Formats: sequence, structure tokens, C-alpha cells
Amino acid sequence: GSVYISWLFVVSSSFMYNLWSVPLRMTFPYQDDSNIHLWLIADYVADVAYLADTFLIRPRLRFVREGSWVEDVTDCRNNYIASLGSKIDVLSLTPLDLLYLYFGLQSSLLRFPRMIRILPFWEFFDRLDMMAPSPFIIRIGRTLFYMLYLIHLNACAYFFYSKWAGIGNDAFVFQGEGNAYLRCFYFAMKTATKIGKNPKPANNVDRTFMIFNWLIGVFACAAIIGQIRDIMAAAERSKTEYRERLDRTVQLMNRLNLPPRIQDRIRMWFTYSWSTQKTLDEIASLVALPHNMQMDIAMNVHVQTLSKVQLFQDCDPALIRDLVLKLKPVLFLPGDLVCKKGEVGKEMYIVKQGQVQVMGGPNNDKILVTLSEGSVFGEISLLAVGGGNRRMADVRSQGYSNLFVLSKSDLNEALEYHPEAQKVLQRKAK
Repeated sequence: GSVYISWLFVVSSSFMYNLWSVPLRMTFPYQDDSNIHLWLIADYVADVAYLADTFLIRPRLRFVREGSWVEDVTDCRNNYIASLGSKIDVLSLTPLDLLYLYFGLQSSLLRFPRMIRILPFWEFFDRLDMMAPSPFIIRIGRTLFYMLYLIHLNACAYFFYSKWAGIGNDAFVFQGEGNAYLRCFYFAMKTATKIGKNPKPANNVDRTFMIFNWLIGVFACAAIIGQIRDIMAAAERSKTEYRERLDRTVQLMNRLNLPPRIQDRIRMWFTYSWSTQKTLDEIASLVALPHNMQMDIAMNVHVQTLSKVQLFQDCDPALIRDLVLKLKPVLFLPGDLVCKKGEVGKEMYIVKQGQVQVMGGPNNDKILVTLSEGSVFGEISLLAVGGGNRRMADVRSQGYSNLFVLSKSDLNEALEYHPEAQKVLQRKAK
């Protein structure tokens, strides 16, 4: 739940603090006697989060065993102890801080074990990815974090090398001017992205450092750019499929030499379907779900609308559940003929969005009534009682109209399992 996500954020923040601060304090002169107490406070606040996560939270997390949730405290604790995560968590709490008594408080390397507690960090981003309405933003954010951290490590390595070789000793190393971290981070950024020129190595040691720097930079940059490309491709996959289907349809229309008016309406249908639904077949998106989940989605979307249909009021709820999965969405363009007077009615329509007009008069050009969202028409013809399955009027779409359609064959299939409901419906249709 949201409480656990909030806790993962706390632990992940502690992990990121250690991940960034330990290399920084090992290499740059940003920890001294004047601020050591502030660093120690931050260190042990992060350690408290680690301790609470290890001994209070993790041993109480429920887990799945043989398909069922296990919530027994003892079983949960034993499951955690047997997991790889518990070993990493305990290792990350190795109390090397006690060696401060021997090496002194400036030995930030002793906090290195805190940097291996990465599993809660991964879990935090995985859960955000599942919950976020736009998971691609989360994935790009995580990838950018990895990239910036590699540049951070490179900046620390460059400054460490500069201190070893002598700051300002040649044109390649850090010259000791300006903010040390910003200058080194800028150097590392240019190395990783290959943008701009860095100082040329002055000797073989400098060249050796840059060879390893370039190799790591090229590999890391290529891997991260590849990840971002894959993320963007996944985000645009639906749009790419839409364009491919549109292109194939246009090619087919050209081969068939269809009139321009028909071609324009087909293009209009593609454009409007994509702009409103971001898909051309919303039903196909649900095919991978199990039947019970499809039923839950359909009940949530359709049951209120279907229960308002007078013909289905007071019907067995089981029949309504069977029917909601059989409703199919259909888009009609402005002026489209939904059904024609005199034709045999084989479908019932429910207006989901937009308006349709029932036409009459000698020339079928008079608007008898306008049906809006939630309206139903054609339901009597489904039962074909007393010849009532002929359409009594033309129905046209006034603008863009989204309708749900229930076919006669789908209704009859559902009624096979509800004979009593069939008698009730036939009686109502009379």
C-alpha cells in the first residue's frame, strides 16, 4: 500500500545518501573538523532507517506460499531470514564505524557496506513503475539517476587522481580553481557524453587514466542511451502500430481506387479513434487478462448503463453479468447511418458518448428526437416478438458518437443459461 511505498522511499533515500556521500567524502575535502558532526548526524539517521527496516519492517512482510498469502509473524520472519535480502541487509549494517576509534572520524571508507543495500531501492522503483499512471517517466528517471551517479563516480575518480598526481601539476589534472566538485563533475560529464573538449593528457599516466575513463564512459553511455531508447520505443509502440495500420489502410484504399469522400471518412475515423482512445481496438488490450478480471472491468464500466435499460430492469443479476462482457464499442462519424428504417434489427445500441438523431418525415429529413448519453434504442427488436424486429426509423449520428452494441446472437447465447429471464424479457417486449 501507500504506507509501505512511503517507507521504501525513506529507506531508498538513506541508500542514495550513502551511495553519493561516501565516494564524495573519500575524495573531496568536504568533510573536516568544522562539519564532521553534521555528517555523523546524517550518517546515523540513515543507519536508524536501515536498522528499522531490517529488524522491524522486513521480518513482518507477508509473502505468497503455494498461492496463498502467509501473514503469520513467525513464518514471515523465517521467510525473511532465509532470503538473500536478509544477508545483504545484515552485511550492509556491518559496524565498521567502531574502527573510527583507530583510524579517526575522517575515514569515510568505513561506511562502504552501507552502499550495498540496493534491493529496497530497486523495489521502490518497481512499485512506483506499477502504480504510476505514466510508468515511462519513472523508468527514464531511474535511468537518468544511474547516468548521473556514474558521472559522479567519475568526478570523484578524477579529483582523486588529480590529488595523487598533484593538483595543478600539469594541464590535464584539476587546477585547483573554482568549486572542485563542479569542475570535476563538468570534466566527467564531457568525458561520458563526448561533448566538448577536455584537457589533453600530458604524460603516460594521464593517458592510461583517460583510456580507462573513455572505455567506461563509452560503455556506460551506450548502455544508458540504449535503455532510454527502449523506454521511448515502448512508450511509442501503440502510436507506431496506429501509424502502420493507417499506412496499410491508405495503401489498400489507393489500390481499390476508392472515392476521395470515403477515403477522407476512413482517415477521419482513424484520427478520431486514436485521439480519444489512444488505441484502435480497446477490447484487444484486455484479451490477456483472465476472465474474472475482464468481468470486473466490464461490470465497472457497463453495469450501471445496462441496468438503466428498461428491458433489463429487475432481471437476474447473473444475466446482467453475462451481458456486460458482450457489449462492444463502436464509433460513428458525423452523419453516419446507425440503423435504417425497415431493416431487420439485430442489435441494440446504448449511447456512451455523443448524440444520435431519430429521423422521420416523408423524406427522412425531420428530426423526431435526439438521444444523448445513456439513451438506449433497438432493444425491442432483439427479441423479435410479433414482427417487431423491423426498424421503425432511421437513426443518424449527429457528431462523433461512441455507442455500445449488443447483438441478438450474443443475447440469445446468454439467455440459454437463463430461461426464466428469457420469459420475463419476452413478456416485457410485448
